[in-house]
Amino acid sequence: MVNYTNRVMTALESAMGHEIAWPDRQERAVNSAHFAGLGFPGCIGLVDGTLVKLSQRPRDDGETYFDRKSNYSMNVQVICDQNKRVIYFFAGMPSSCHDLICLRRSLSRVNPLRR
Repeated sequence: MVNYTNRVMTALESAMGHEIAWPDRQERAVNSAHFAGLGFPGCIGLVDGTLVKLSQRPRDDGETYFDRKSNYSMNVQVICDQNKRVIYFFAGMPSSCHDLICLRRSLSRVNPLRR
């Protein structure tokens, strides 16, 4: 499991900036118009959090990675645009972290809204 997790994380990190990128001004306007038509004015993407299962307990602060399903996992946040294209992701927070808190922390580290 660790090997697969590492492969996925490596692929995602290598895609940052060219495959996975925050939309530019024009793309944000298109996305915003699409989501406004669905009743979500000002929205440029949809966000969700998921837990990625780890193969073993992390050495540091392992108890914070213990989830409600009795697994060790980390929280991953993903934002997709209207075309289901990933425009942002953040991984590494423990599973005990609530989605909203993880999202706030992820956006405060690399704030794509400033572009």
